[in-house]
Amino acid sequence: MIVYIDGENAVHQLVDALRHMRKLETREQLIGFNIAELVYELVGKRDITIKYYTASLKVLDEESELEEKSKEMVSWMRRWDNELHKQNIEVIKAGKLKAREGVVCRNCGHQEAFFVEKGVDVRLAVDMMVDSETEKTLVVWSSDADLLPALEVVKNRGARVKNLAHKDALNWGLARQCGEWQTYGDGQLTKIFDSEGKE
Repeated sequence: MIVYIDGENAVHQLVDALRHMRKLETREQLIGFNIAELVYELVGKRDITIKYYTASLKVLDEESELEEKSKEMVSWMRRWDNELHKQNIEVIKAGKLKAREGVVCRNCGHQEAFFVEKGVDVRLAVDMMVDSETEKTLVVWSSDADLLPALEVVKNRGARVKNLAHKDALNWGLARQCGEWQTYGDGQLTKIFDSEGKE
């Protein structure tokens, strides 16, 4: 069994759920979370390969809020990658995290910077198609509809595919294309988050 984690997608699911439960305020506090343990619990086995797909980001050389945010993001990504390696998760740098200036607020004029991944879903899709030649049980943790065409190819090759997502982030189109899906809830997250001494 191979589990493919769409990195930013999964992190957003985790942070949103844990923030909603008032377990954390920022993604910084996710460092130390045992994401592998959550995967093992969800799939019911430990003898698996976990691939985590993420992007590369360089600090932007410009004096702006974007530069400061990029420094914070690079620092977080470095520490998060180290955390994943400790958990025996294969980290695959598959694209670029591009910085974007946000929309200007009509009320206050503030413009919040944000980051967008480019290329990660393509690499994840290609790897699933290649792996499906020999591995017939695949699990994809994502809610990204861009994976639909690759999932169709993988299933046509005879692979069994399951979609994982937080209960509030399940993409029904993606889940149905997989044919099997499993959601995780706040209780499962809390159990693992608190066991790491993060309460």
